[in-house]
Amino acid sequence: MRVILFLFIILFCNNCALIVAKETVKAVDTILDEGPNPEKKKKILEKKKKKQDKAREFYCSKVNDEEKCG
Repeated sequence: MRVILFLFIILFCNNCALIVAKETVKAVDTILDEGPNPEKKKKILEKKKKKQDKAREFYCSKVNDEEKCG
């Protein structure tokens, strides 16, 4: 996830946004790796899963890909 976000920022944003995105990615990784609050970590992971499911659903509605949409 971190690499994809980083590449997206490099391709489509200016340098200022790149620095902000880099720090955001670091903060999210820190929260997910060593967060003292397990509920917060759980909520973040649930949001991430929901976004991935929505993205997969959108992709599968547009593309007929047996392998990914099975």
